[in-house]
Amino acid sequence: FSNYFLVVYDFIRYAKKNKILVGPGRGSGAGSLVCFSLGITDIDPLKYDLLFERFLNPERVTMPDIDTDFPDIYRDKVINYVVSKYGEKRVCGIVTFGTLASKQALRDVGRILNIPSYQIDMITKRIPTVTKLKLIDFYQQDNEFKKMINSDNRLKKLYQISSFLEGFPRHTSIHAAGIVMCQKDLDEVIPLTVSDGMYLTGFPMEYLEELGLLKMDFLGLKTLTTIMNIIADIEKSEHITIDFNKIPLDDTKVLSLFATANTTGIFQFESVGMKNFLRKLKPSTFEDIFAAIALFRPGPAQNIDSYIKRKHHEEEITYLDSSLEPILKSTYGIIIYQEQIMQIANKFASYTLGEADILRRAMSKKKMEVLKGEEEHFISNSMKNGHSKEISKQIFDLILSFANYGFNRSHSVAYSVIAYKMAYLKYYFPKYFYSNLLSSVIGSDSKTNDYMMEAKLLNISILKPSINHSSCSYVVKEEGIYYPLSGIRNIGSTICNEIVDKRENGYTDIFDFLARVNGINRKVLESLIQAGCFDEFGITRKTYIENLESIINYSDLAHDLNPEFVLKPELIKEEEYSNTELIAMEKELFGVYLSNHPVTFYKAKFNQIVSLNQVGDYFDKIVNFVVLVEKVKKIITKRGEEMMFFDGSDEYGMIDFTLFPKVFMKYSDIKIGDIVWLDGDLMTCRDVAHRRLVEYGRELPYD
Repeated sequence: FSNYFLVVYDFIRYAKKNKILVGPGRGSGAGSLVCFSLGITDIDPLKYDLLFERFLNPERVTMPDIDTDFPDIYRDKVINYVVSKYGEKRVCGIVTFGTLASKQALRDVGRILNIPSYQIDMITKRIPTVTKLKLIDFYQQDNEFKKMINSDNRLKKLYQISSFLEGFPRHTSIHAAGIVMCQKDLDEVIPLTVSDGMYLTGFPMEYLEELGLLKMDFLGLKTLTTIMNIIADIEKSEHITIDFNKIPLDDTKVLSLFATANTTGIFQFESVGMKNFLRKLKPSTFEDIFAAIALFRPGPAQNIDSYIKRKHHEEEITYLDSSLEPILKSTYGIIIYQEQIMQIANKFASYTLGEADILRRAMSKKKMEVLKGEEEHFISNSMKNGHSKEISKQIFDLILSFANYGFNRSHSVAYSVIAYKMAYLKYYFPKYFYSNLLSSVIGSDSKTNDYMMEAKLLNISILKPSINHSSCSYVVKEEGIYYPLSGIRNIGSTICNEIVDKRENGYTDIFDFLARVNGINRKVLESLIQAGCFDEFGITRKTYIENLESIINYSDLAHDLNPEFVLKPELIKEEEYSNTELIAMEKELFGVYLSNHPVTFYKAKFNQIVSLNQVGDYFDKIVNFVVLVEKVKKIITKRGEEMMFFDGSDEYGMIDFTLFPKVFMKYSDIKIGDIVWLDGDLMTCRDVAHRRLVEYGRELPYD
């Protein structure tokens, strides 16, 4: 395997020499000391007790697998390097075949049979977008579907042909990450095809290894792009050089972000469920962080409560045998990692780590015929080591029950390194963190709103776009973060780049701007004006809009003639739009409320209004909220009564409110866009539950 390691080493060295941030490791390869020594990975496997045998061992018959993460914008650059070095027919992408699913089969065949699209739509509406069922299943189980098919001979023919073709390959595409490399031209071994100027294997992935070919995964990770950009911005603006690989992993201030679940924007840790888990777990070490990644999955999640209680000394930590303590101590006696299963088999039953990996794989895939023989082997070996048959059986059953849930510790550590170091940048360089995070979600109103709200909580100003300061991504200045021109409705990347390229020492007024920049039509100009891009010139937006014809005429003449010979029109000045109108423009053009939120006016007008980010400080107190109704959902209860849920927001956050039937009867006309005043006693869910139970004469069953 020496050549394999050296080839991987070579293209990773190329990336690092070209200042491309390479992921610290991925998957079981992080357990290899050779990978660490060569710089393929940046994680010391000895320090984190990672097992080489999880990656490669004499009993394993498959090839080693080193997957590599690159920033998504540089992935192609690394692949192009490999192609140029080894030859375009020796480095190929991998073909995948898209197959005809139920709906697609009906649509394709229906088009050939000239069946009207409305008839096809009626049939396909009976089929969910994602389903494992076949057309024959819908025909047998859905009477309405069957009735439609049988109502028309052409539809019967459609069903018969579609059922036959269902599951057949429909089109080819490219495997998202896989690359095949070979020491000879691949068309001497397999058929090749071409897509987007690159050769692809003619066979899909599952056949390649059987033919002796080696697949490597070059993965493009958007998170690495964001991290690279943050570090570059810090170096450019603050003249501080940050070596990603030297960021310390024991900073208590950074760990506090995880303990308080302040992980919005952090790789692998920003989902609502993960945040709830972190609040209970309160990670205090790096070990806790990578345990969280391993635990927060559907299978292992059943062990979360026990893990948390044991960490906080609320449940006794027990071991079936004292020999397990060194292996399971760091995870409070609970098996979380696949490597722990291997270590138990090695320690307790004298398996080699290679044999232990075979056992782990058989367990995780539930190969019963293999497991039966392994159980006898495990118990026999354990008894030779002086353990009783009963305890040996219990240990085997224990690791069997956890095998399906075990997570690759190497992968967990590697991805936790990315998450932790991203949190480090968030804590110490928040402006640059949020500017790049926001740039990564341009086009997503919901994500933009979430990240902006959190930035505002840290007193980071998000400034309206400026024709002289904004760029095509968010830009950090001393006064705050400027909103990008490309984030404004109707302003595409082409226009944005043109504006930035022609700016040089800045535009002196709107006429100077129009004389220099090409491609500014009426719609684009209106959007730039209404977004406030020209506010810095001291003229109201309404003045520009009311004088738009004159401004456009000037623009046309300035491009046809020398701008020096074109007189600037005299603008008839107008008072600015009302605050309400300006706020509406912001929402329309940005998708979010940028400088003002509709409730800001009311919060300034009245005293003692609590902001939504302060909720945690006011339990057991009477509070007043003013919120904008963003989303409404009405339901009918089992008793046939109407009630409502609505999402209410202010400048700092959003909370969901519930109007139970009695209250809903009074306020049933609440709708999206309303600004609502709420006041009441703020209680925890536990207090509410306790009050309800007391009403029914019961005690609260648990804390």
